[in-house]
Amino acid sequence: MARLRSGDLESILEAVREVGNARDPDAFTLSVVQQVARLVPSDFVAVNEVDPELGRVVYMTEPSSFKVAPEFEALLIELADQHPLIHHYLTTGDGSAHRISDFWTQEQFHDSAIYQRIYRLLGVEYQMAITLPAPRPLVVAIIVNRSESDFGERDRTVLNLLRPHFVQALYNAKDQQRLRSYLSAVSDATMDGGAQLIILSDPPQDLTPEAMVSLYRSFGRPSKSSAFPPRVERWLASQRSRLELGPPAELNRPLRARADEDHAVLRFIPPQDDHPGALVLRFEPQTPRQRSLTSLGLTTREAEIVQCLIGGDTNAAIADRLHVSPGTVKRHLDNIYAKLGVRGRGRVTAFVLDILER
Repeated sequence: MARLRSGDLESILEAVREVGNARDPDAFTLSVVQQVARLVPSDFVAVNEVDPELGRVVYMTEPSSFKVAPEFEALLIELADQHPLIHHYLTTGDGSAHRISDFWTQEQFHDSAIYQRIYRLLGVEYQMAITLPAPRPLVVAIIVNRSESDFGERDRTVLNLLRPHFVQALYNAKDQQRLRSYLSAVSDATMDGGAQLIILSDPPQDLTPEAMVSLYRSFGRPSKSSAFPPRVERWLASQRSRLELGPPAELNRPLRARADEDHAVLRFIPPQDDHPGALVLRFEPQTPRQRSLTSLGLTTREAEIVQCLIGGDTNAAIADRLHVSPGTVKRHLDNIYAKLGVRGRGRVTAFVLDILER
């Protein structure tokens, strides 16, 4: 380890504290460029996110007044595979501090396309960078740049000491942002209380005690390929498929199941800008009509179908509402006719209304 200057360790600890207070990735990036600029003398500091596959570059500089040409992003994408620091990281996975001069002489750098087309125009003669973990081929680098003199071993040591703390701070910032989005979903979903909440992340996040257990008790065990029971998975897929097809009122049709003396009611909250979507599970008491129908010997599902009949729904509409096949609806209707001793939709409706209104 290179010999540090007097006060370097205290300054590094201060930088770690400042960056560690970041509450989201944007705040993290801003804090990083400010702290690195304070610790490593540079013409400018940048945090670059380069995704060659998507053709996307995101960057922030310190000082913020430092401007780059509009074509910089396209050129960096085009020449990314020729950059010695990017090539080294993608080849080895080593994100520790390296200089361009660790790989090229100054003459080789000046002869390169990346110097001629980018860095010469920016006045960059010397560069050092550390790289943070990211899914490949994304490269997230913290870069220091100079025009007059190369970076020394003291600068390398400072960046290497900061790197593991920056990595942890970035994870923390992302977790805090994610947690706030979940809490936003909780607030949206439980405004009227009594709800259990499942955030539709990957994997699903159970934000209220035993929400997943309650879901399984009401709707069955999860499938081998999903964290949700098959019936819930099919219903959720149908809700998502309608996001672009109908008005919001048509998207939130609940899924219901009998749970002891109550009904389990599952509702879908579509994704918003601030959260990834959620499932809200509530338990609602049966209505007097439902209790009366089940007292006639009908099952909960059969009672639901009879209520749909009374409302004038066709078999196809009932299947869509209850998220079952039309064939299943027909089988239930046959059972209903047998239990009530009447046959035909009109006769069932008249019989049931006559009984319930006495």
